[in-house]
Amino acid sequence: MAIRKIVTIPDPVLRVKAKKVSSVGEEEKKLAQDLLDTLKVAKDPEGAGIAATQIGVSKKMCVVRNFFPDPAKNGEYAYEDYVLINPKIGSASKETEIDYEGCLSVPNTYGKVERYKKIKVDALDISGERIKIKAQDFFARTIQHEIDHLEGILFTDRVIGNVLTEQEMDVMYAEEEK
Repeated sequence: MAIRKIVTIPDPVLRVKAKKVSSVGEEEKKLAQDLLDTLKVAKDPEGAGIAATQIGVSKKMCVVRNFFPDPAKNGEYAYEDYVLINPKIGSASKETEIDYEGCLSVPNTYGKVERYKKIKVDALDISGERIKIKAQDFFARTIQHEIDHLEGILFTDRVIGNVLTEQEMDVMYAEEEK
């Protein structure tokens, strides 16, 4: 178990296209566990995904969380983590959605990004088996965000309009609740 330091801008590793994983071995399994451990402790804000490049490793690997309401927890959310190796969007809906995003590697920065509402992703799992995942809404957004990281793209490259700080987001949400 290793919690790794999350790389933040302007570190150039965030702009490098990650290398494809040729085979899944012990090194990749350890990296996957490091990603899971690091994401687990990423709070304030809580992370929804993390790419290998965000811990300084140039490999096409990421962990994404699929959040869902947990009836046993009175409507609170639980999640399932997915390790994706060499993820690629196989198909996407024509329908898109614009919503706010943030990033563990771009602290205190938020902005509206347009993403596909539904996607189908081809990847390898931690056993090296081919998997296909159907994702929609926030889960689809998270996967697209992490795939961008693996291509050296940050969400700020895709922001529509202005970027906001956490304080500006808090003020905006407080005004919406009035």
